[in-house]
Amino acid sequence: MLLLCIGALSSGCWNREAVWEATDAHRSSVVRRGESEADRLYRHGRDCMDTLERDDCAIDYFEQLIALEPDRRELVGDATFRLVELYRRHDKADDATLLLRKFWELGMGRISAGVVPYSTRFAPETVSTLFMVDVAKLEQSGLHRTLPQDAKDMMFTCDEARRELLSEQAKARREAKEQERLAAMTEKEREEYHNRRKRLRFGRSDDDGKSKSKSKDKDEIQTVYSAGGFCKVAAALGLADPRDFEKFLGASNHADQRESLAIMQIDELETKLGAAVEAGLIVAELAPQIEGRDLSAMTQGMRDKLRVWTLADFEYDGAPVQLLTLDRGELTMAPKAMIPGLLDARAHDRDRLHPKLQELLGQVPTDVTFVSLITPAATESFMGEMGAMGRMLPNPAGLMIAAVVYDYAGLFVRVPTEDSLKAWVLLSLARRLIDTDDEGARAGEEDFMGNLDISQTRDGKALLMTNILTTGAVTNMFLGG
Repeated sequence: MLLLCIGALSSGCWNREAVWEATDAHRSSVVRRGESEADRLYRHGRDCMDTLERDDCAIDYFEQLIALEPDRRELVGDATFRLVELYRRHDKADDATLLLRKFWELGMGRISAGVVPYSTRFAPETVSTLFMVDVAKLEQSGLHRTLPQDAKDMMFTCDEARRELLSEQAKARREAKEQERLAAMTEKEREEYHNRRKRLRFGRSDDDGKSKSKSKDKDEIQTVYSAGGFCKVAAALGLADPRDFEKFLGASNHADQRESLAIMQIDELETKLGAAVEAGLIVAELAPQIEGRDLSAMTQGMRDKLRVWTLADFEYDGAPVQLLTLDRGELTMAPKAMIPGLLDARAHDRDRLHPKLQELLGQVPTDVTFVSLITPAATESFMGEMGAMGRMLPNPAGLMIAAVVYDYAGLFVRVPTEDSLKAWVLLSLARRLIDTDDEGARAGEEDFMGNLDISQTRDGKALLMTNILTTGAVTNMFLGG
């Protein structure tokens, strides 16, 4: 014990009062049995940052890990997000930006296999938006382990009473904190604060925003999954809610959300389907008739991919909702009218997904926990609802949102465009809108805007917004504090 104490005190990294000094490229330190160099650097960086609170020490170890370029995305990813946080603490914003751009580009040009379920390829070309949540990857992250249970419930619960209670509590906390901040401000500070909030809405008044929102909510048609489909499938299979899926995806036509489907990766799916049929929660349908294909001539494995069930006691838009197993371990849910097209595409092994969505998928890092992709037409439609901001967008060639989650979360928003000059103008305006020395105004954003960076890619053909979220920031997002 004495030797350990002496060793700890004599090391610059472990002595809180000492000055960290680089002595060699690898920092002589204990390597644990079976531990790689990348594991060692990451472990020491985390200890310096989280336990010893020595930023200089943590930066040094994480920089070594990034320079090592190991084939360990889980280590490189979290080290990157931690370094960004550390750089920004020490006024190294340019270093943070370059690091985030490098992280995103690691995913460029990679195939999309494994990012979304295989069955996604059979979705009709009219589908213009999709999102995917990798629940298994999220639950493996350090950030998820440290989130309060209420935040996790807010993400996934099917208990509407529970969700409503959590929403009301979050709203109350936000309002209380807002009033507390305003009370501490002078009259001039309050005026500047309100003006800044309006600028962030790009000229829309609060009243305009509320009236449009109410009108939209009233007329909006829900998708098959937002109308309760995810929860209905979970209940039928004996699961609590979507957090019991391995991965789930929702896709829809932005112009008519009745054309929507969901795909879920589920552990031990065949066993769960059998139990659901036995319990009468789903009903097995007769083998389908598919033009140009003879099911009797197919292998049993292929016939299994063309089975159809109907969800009992659940309708969407006045029609039954049905289930397919287009690939092993994957369950597809769609309105009955969409089923023949899905079966035909699967039986003939024909890709139907919108080409632009396929292109955007190829630009998504393979280790994402969440991704949302939107075609150019859908992006233009959504941006048209944003007033002045929407009119300024540089002819967006789609929209991509991705999140990678480790101990910290990295959030990326990418807007591809060929109009590089207009993108530069918008970038300049956006930076002015988020740049302020008014700490009172920034305080209301729960640290979400604190790490937000907006940049233009090196080729000028995309706007890239990046952010790093801590456990506290994610908790604030869901629970209001």
